[in-house]
Amino acid sequence: MRSSKALLGICTLVISTGVFAQFSEDLHFDDNYYLFPIKPGVTNTLAGTMGELRATHFHAGIDIRTEGRIGLVVHAAAGGYISRAAVSPTGYGNALYIQHPNGQTTVYAHLEKFKGPVAEYVKKEQYRRKTFKINLYFRKGQFPVERGDTIALAGNSGSSGGPHLHFDIRDANQRPLNPLTYGFNEVKDHIPPVALKLAVKTLDIDARVEGQFGRKEYNLRRVGNDYVVDEPIKARGLVGIEILAHDKLDYSRFRCGINTIEMKIDSSTVYRHHISSFAFHEQRNILKHMNYHELATTGKRFHKLYLDDGNQLKFYETNTLKGKFRALPGQQHHGVITMTDSYGNSSKLRFTLAGQNKTQVVYGKVITPEDTKVIDNTLVITTDASDSSVLSIFTPRQVDIVPEFVANNSKAVYLWDLRHGVPRSVEKGDFYKSLDLRDMIPSQVGYDFFSEHVEINFPKNSLFDTVYFELDHYYDTLAQREIFKIGTRTIPLKKHINVTLRPQQAYQDLRNLRVFGVDGSGNLAGFVGGSWTGNKITFRTRNFGKFTLARDTVPPIITPVTVNTKDVKFKIMDHLSGIKDFVCTVNGQWVLMHYDYKRKLIWSEKLVESKPFSGEVKLVVTDNVNNKTEYKTQIYH
Repeated sequence: MRSSKALLGICTLVISTGVFAQFSEDLHFDDNYYLFPIKPGVTNTLAGTMGELRATHFHAGIDIRTEGRIGLVVHAAAGGYISRAAVSPTGYGNALYIQHPNGQTTVYAHLEKFKGPVAEYVKKEQYRRKTFKINLYFRKGQFPVERGDTIALAGNSGSSGGPHLHFDIRDANQRPLNPLTYGFNEVKDHIPPVALKLAVKTLDIDARVEGQFGRKEYNLRRVGNDYVVDEPIKARGLVGIEILAHDKLDYSRFRCGINTIEMKIDSSTVYRHHISSFAFHEQRNILKHMNYHELATTGKRFHKLYLDDGNQLKFYETNTLKGKFRALPGQQHHGVITMTDSYGNSSKLRFTLAGQNKTQVVYGKVITPEDTKVIDNTLVITTDASDSSVLSIFTPRQVDIVPEFVANNSKAVYLWDLRHGVPRSVEKGDFYKSLDLRDMIPSQVGYDFFSEHVEINFPKNSLFDTVYFELDHYYDTLAQREIFKIGTRTIPLKKHINVTLRPQQAYQDLRNLRVFGVDGSGNLAGFVGGSWTGNKITFRTRNFGKFTLARDTVPPIITPVTVNTKDVKFKIMDHLSGIKDFVCTVNGQWVLMHYDYKRKLIWSEKLVESKPFSGEVKLVVTDNVNNKTEYKTQIYH
């Protein structure tokens, strides 16, 4: 393994073409300060690395594989004291935090169980407070640990997708640092990052890619450890580059994160990010770091190699255009993207942007095939080409526009700058389209939207950028549901918004009626909740999409697995809204029940292990609309 000093040297490039945000240098201590927490001294593999792109956040540490099983010993990485213990059915699950003399904190998550004095203390607190979920903070010296002490057993608790140990290192301000810069010889990596796709996106109404407005992906050809786009990319105006890529480590099939990506065009650095640390409150900005439309529609996680509006992350260095690039007609621009992992392994992707003159006839597939689509500040309308080339936009005043280009000799494509007005409909000959666009919502201030069916409060800074808000209300006759379309699901929200629905259908009983999400097939897609005030229901959401009202009248299901003097174990599940709460008593005394929602399993842990269960066992499970199921039986001792 390379030393931390060598790693630091990789990350000290200074960009002279203009800096938008300066990242801080990596923080390093002497190698071997930290002990590898799983089987130290033995080669191990990772399932995830710091900075890896997750659906809503950057991964904050490393995921250490545990041989596909639960129960491996977890060691304290360094001396100090346990400062926090948390237990939750979701997130990190069972987690311990150790404060060290160097001011840093190490975190151990998804544990099966705690070991040592802290385990007994946490259990007693759970019994005292009569709660499974708990979050405890400890004073210095209350639970001291030495380097190498056994503090827990590795597990699969919380939102883990399989047995492993999540391990991260945090600075004095609780910002995560990259554990792979601390000299862990147990992890081997000689494999450079892997690139899969390049994408080019138009960033203003006058820009074009292959003569069209929108976004186009390009296949790559591998040459050794590097990659090329074989044909020049035809572009004009202001464009942004995106890359689909990941890192690989020795002996591991998992796709991990790339900490450093740099892009040069014509030998000048226009963009660089180096993910060495970040603040947890900035995490949601990942939805602007990635192409969120692609994430929402295809699941692909493209890095934008430009700083998009609303992105407040601080680990970027860019040119004066914030990583964007202006392709000039008649000129060829040569691009090189360099991807570097935590061990200094690098690969390059080379491409050429060929500056294109303005043209109206384009051959090839239409980039934007839908009738209408909003891309950033531009409304794109695609119609069949005809003799009558004028299209009328009603904002509500009528504005006539001509096509910007014709694709495939058959599709006329019109562009409208939404900053000049939000249209309600467009019309051309026999083509008529009523639009769901209702308003332009600013991002920097609070804003209240009202309509016949919906009231929405957008708190200050709840949006990353200006949103051209879409709204629709209709009745799905097939599913027999009232549908409320709130915004566009491919646009991310930064914070929760408050939504009040005014249902138009007659609902006789509101007690079990709540808000649910609706997926693209019209099926219920997750419990949202809400509270009724008269005939209106209000809920909070951090995602745009379709919502409906559905009734949950079916109580949870309880299936006994083990009920005896030693153990009490049940399967619990709910039909629709999900489990909210469960309470188990034996002979009238509250019993701690651990919960793994992935297995739908709860199981007991006695306060005094030697004391047998005896008497009436009573389990009450409540779902999120307060349907209850009660199960009773007897244990005879």
